[in-house]
Amino acid sequence: MKKRLSAALLLAAGLAACGGGSGDDSASATPASKSLTISMYGKPVVSSTTTAVAHSQFSLISAAVAADTSNPASDAQATAKSLTDALAARGVTADITSQVVDGTALHQIVTTEYNGKSPTADQFKTDPSSWLVVNFQLDDMVTPTTDPAQQAALQQFTADLLVFSQWAAVSGKAVFVVRPIPTCDSLYSASSGLYNAETAALSNGAPIRFMGEVGASFSFDQNGNAVPDAGTDFAHYGADCRTPDAYLQNKQVDSMADTIALAYKEQASSASAASAASTAQ
Repeated sequence: MKKRLSAALLLAAGLAACGGGSGDDSASATPASKSLTISMYGKPVVSSTTTAVAHSQFSLISAAVAADTSNPASDAQATAKSLTDALAARGVTADITSQVVDGTALHQIVTTEYNGKSPTADQFKTDPSSWLVVNFQLDDMVTPTTDPAQQAALQQFTADLLVFSQWAAVSGKAVFVVRPIPTCDSLYSASSGLYNAETAALSNGAPIRFMGEVGASFSFDQNGNAVPDAGTDFAHYGADCRTPDAYLQNKQVDSMADTIALAYKEQASSASAASAASTAQ
């Protein structure tokens, strides 16, 4: 519990320290020339001990990181390295920091820093000046959503993500949420429940943008057994049908990089247009 609370307080402090105004106006007018600053929080997307697959246009995990024993810290480092390389391949230079935060720590942030309450309308004054990439998950990603305790956890998660993202917006941060990779263990899997909880947060007003879709899909027969759709191979999900391998991790990082690169170019284009309009005046 102490470790979780410490992580929560560190994240809250980081949000407060990095938030605020847009900084140097002259620098923000030319974002394409700047290194993109991204803070990542939540569960690491890749594993430091998972072997990379050949389809990727970048190195999933550096040799030095891959040699480490798998642990949350090295997995977070591997995730940051993978996303940095993917963005570089798309012409975007990024400075990425990563911190592991679980569902309990997310709830502690919301309750200890924000008293579980959303900001008032007059507090939404700051345009996003930095980005958060979050991959928050439930503490229990095994129990199906038919379980009452899991249902309660999902409802709490939706509320926490809403409040967290709203306060991030007040602090001048755009929040990008990594979508969970679908799992084939159950029609009522924790992964599908988390996906729906994130969607519910967006519907309730969370200022978030989704990323990390891998394009996998499947259905379930009358006996509850998963049936893969075209292009989906269950071999990538492990023996338990909920452990994505390097191929899926790689696809997720690729998808994340595509979304970030597009948003970055949109920001650059918008800033250039604003600068041109200002000059014309």
